Amino acid sequence: MVDFKMTKDGLVLYIKDYTDIVDVLQKIEDKVKAMGNFFAKGDKIMLLVEEHEKHISDIPKIVARVQELGLTISHVLMGSEGKNDVIIRKKVDMVNQGDTRSGTKLVKKNLRSGQSIIHSGDVILVGNLHAGAEIVAGGSVVIFGRCQGTVRAGINEGRESVIIALSFEAPFVQISDLKGTFTEKFNHPVVLHVKAGRIEVGKYDSKIGGIELG
Repeated sequence: MVDFKMTKDGLVLYIKDYTDIVDVLQKIEDKVKAMGNFFAKGDKIMLLVEEHEKHISDIPKIVARVQELGLTISHVLMGSEGKNDVIIRKKVDMVNQGDTRSGTKLVKKNLRSGQSIIHSGDVILVGNLHAGAEIVAGGSVVIFGRCQGTVRAGINEGRESVIIALSFEAPFVQISDLKGTFTEKFNHPVVLHVKAGRIEVGKYDSKIGGIELG
């Protein structure tokens, strides 16, 4: 289920399709510890999970466990296991910047197409999320810039999570288990939140904070 594979691009933590994330997290820990002194703290590896889209809600948990074990994920791959090598269909560059003391990940840069932030807690991006870039967060997401890429929030913390952006023109977002597609562009601060079982867009009231529904 869990194995390390050496490819021409580097070492890949390969996770086959599975049913129990708890079992996967334990097997990752067992595998890393079994390799003894093979790794040095901070070593970079790549991550490939079979059926990536099916397990997207588990990716932050997997990334967090790998980081707890002293390793850094440089890229998230999408692909499958070939006869002699790993077949890579897509390679996403992980943006690794430090967390705040509260555990929130603060990233100060624009995210370009092909870049990704994956974090088990809240994410604050000071910059633009361009089309083709993605944020996957266990909690809420705040973007001090333009949101054109994909945002998946509330993976761990559920439907109470929100997405806030200074301007919003992304075609797709996800909050917890709910998914929403959008065609309208909002050139003012907005809050995406869950109401009555669907994702709605509300105007952000900068004076008092929160959602203005009127």
